[in-house]
Amino acid sequence: MTSLKNILSTCFTTACTLAAACGILLLPASAAGGAGTGLSFCANILIPSLFPFMVLSSFVVKSGLSSRLSVLLDPVTRRLFRLPGCTGATIVIGLVGGYPTGARGIQSLIDQKEITPKQGERMLSFCVGAGPAFVISVVGAGLLGSPTAGVILFASQAVTAVLIGVFTGVLSGETIHGSSKRPLEKKPLNIANALVESTSDSTRGMLNMCAFVVLFSAVLTMMKDSGVSSAVTQCLLSLGVPRSIADSVLSVLLEVTGGCTQAAKSGASPAFLSFALGWAGICVHFQISASLGGLRFSRIKFTLFRLLHGILSALLAGISFHFFPETAEVFSTVSHPIQPMMAADLTGSLMLLAVCAMFLLTLSAKNVDFRKKKC
Repeated sequence: MTSLKNILSTCFTTACTLAAACGILLLPASAAGGAGTGLSFCANILIPSLFPFMVLSSFVVKSGLSSRLSVLLDPVTRRLFRLPGCTGATIVIGLVGGYPTGARGIQSLIDQKEITPKQGERMLSFCVGAGPAFVISVVGAGLLGSPTAGVILFASQAVTAVLIGVFTGVLSGETIHGSSKRPLEKKPLNIANALVESTSDSTRGMLNMCAFVVLFSAVLTMMKDSGVSSAVTQCLLSLGVPRSIADSVLSVLLEVTGGCTQAAKSGASPAFLSFALGWAGICVHFQISASLGGLRFSRIKFTLFRLLHGILSALLAGISFHFFPETAEVFSTVSHPIQPMMAADLTGSLMLLAVCAMFLLTLSAKNVDFRKKKC
């Protein structure tokens, strides 16, 4: 069985490699155009919206701020998610920072020996989600023309993440008794060094993410120009799948931004858009894997949880839009370029305030430690 599995894996990999090579040779303009589109998305949306949160998620761990905040977050994480209190800051950042920021925080917690790899794998099932900067500004306001619709979609994602976190905590059978704070095996860095290392680590992670986005954007463009996308659409239509969904299934499966854009153009339902955000796309799955470095985790389990996240968030969004039908009616075909709304929106302002508050808390803690040593 092992030999057969290896043979099948080798055949599949070889077929995919040959197909990609033929696509690049026969459709060079499509490959170049798709890569250019991916680069534009990285420069205009991905880096501005995610890079600051990636730095923040790593900084709160490396500076020891997550440990200091454990006193406040311990009751919630211990009783709700059955995780140590030091994970609270990473969970919050995973919910509001965007797909890979939670994974970066999890990796930092494991590197600092604050959680076990098993706990990190459990966190991975619900600490990976679309942030408000992307859902509300890009999908809601940019693609759908309704920030309110974006708020509903983001709320569906966040509530689903919490539910999965509670479910996995109960399923684990783990119990955290009393305060979960424990001595660190690695001493927290000072503010300057923590900021430098966090920025350096996040830069490497950002490059990995952008590389995957550019790659998948080129692949999607080649599949469209070669007729593969049309063949998949016709196959789904013959099975009775609505055209609005059939036109965008392939894009949603591979890459979340292109999938959401295609779904909005096709007039797909809000529930399907919520599914696309919860599933996140194979491109994001690879980004998260790259962000985790040497952490070993079950890819199958992770994929199943992304599928579960997509289904549950679609159900919640469908119910929510049922009670807010006027919001769903604004959905229309996208005819204008996506413009990120980062600096001037309420979400960006609140996140900036949160960063400042964490910075001040760190300064206060450092001053207290200095005074104690001086005394």
